[in-house]
Amino acid sequence: MGLLSFIPDLKDIDRINHELEWYAATDDRNLYLQKNEDGDFIGLVGVEKQDKYLMIHHLAFIPQQQTKENENQIFNSLADYYPDLQMMGTIETTPALARWEKEKNE
Repeated sequence: MGLLSFIPDLKDIDRINHELEWYAATDDRNLYLQKNEDGDFIGLVGVEKQDKYLMIHHLAFIPQQQTKENENQIFNSLADYYPDLQMMGTIETTPALARWEKEKNE
């Protein structure tokens, strides 16, 4: 729950609990955690698997780990785990996803 609180729209505990319930309601929605080399949790990504797409709903990091490299690492992991799905972002997550796609295609 702590990492979710770094998302601007999820500052209220009731809102965080609502999001956790939303992810738990179906197997097509998942929260994945990211660890650093020391084994500490530094970020999370919330996804929803659809027929041909993987919707990236949430992306959050502890403040000192909010880097392009960590974002790219999460997206690379998702691309490896879901190789047949195209990733799509929400209004909030699309800028990070677009940066990753641009770098990946260069």
